[in-house]
Amino acid sequence: MNRYFLFFLLLSGLLSAQKQQLTGAEFYYGFSDYKKGNLSKPEVYAEIKSQSENYVKISSFRYRGSDGKAKRENRAWLMKYNDHLYFNMTYAAYIFSYDTFSKVDVIGKKYILLYLDEVKDKKAIAYNTAYPATGLMGVLMNTKPRFSWKDIQGNSYKVLLIDVDQSNNTTDDRDISFGHILDTKAILKIAANNPEVIAKLKSDRYYLEDIIALVKNENNK
Repeated sequence: MNRYFLFFLLLSGLLSAQKQQLTGAEFYYGFSDYKKGNLSKPEVYAEIKSQSENYVKISSFRYRGSDGKAKRENRAWLMKYNDHLYFNMTYAAYIFSYDTFSKVDVIGKKYILLYLDEVKDKKAIAYNTAYPATGLMGVLMNTKPRFSWKDIQGNSYKVLLIDVDQSNNTTDDRDISFGHILDTKAILKIAANNPEVIAKLKSDRYYLEDIIALVKNENNK
């Protein structure tokens, strides 16, 4: 019995040693820090639970030395890791996911944009069926409300748009800007009801690639 117990302890130790850690992360704790370029690099680490090229799901950040929980880092609005910017999915409206940071794909002066593959990145997406109402705009334009978007190859994505020009948090005093699901209504608003965009939406020919081009164009104005 003792030999089995010792073997179990040894195996547990080996598995623990093999756990990959996230280190070297930098943080924009809030919206104001991002606007001012105040990037902080505390001595923290976290264990990586799962990851893809688009997200990383972790345990809570802890301080090296004391091993105390790093509350400020866990609540940080944005993280910079391996030269990429990541958005804290705690602040993703309707698909929020705790202890998860998703890589930002488009960075601009007005918006940042990220998209998650609904199959490959499903661990980063927590589904909430209470999606926002589309309002009258989509009805008037005779377009179907959509909350997922396909790329040209047919892969389906959840797309988040984050306003970095002005904070969209009007509910409390947190220094953040929420990531909102990019739906039909938001696209019509950004595109200023462009007839070509409306035609593509009506015929289900508006793709992720079109969204990326639209947001990049808006950022360049």
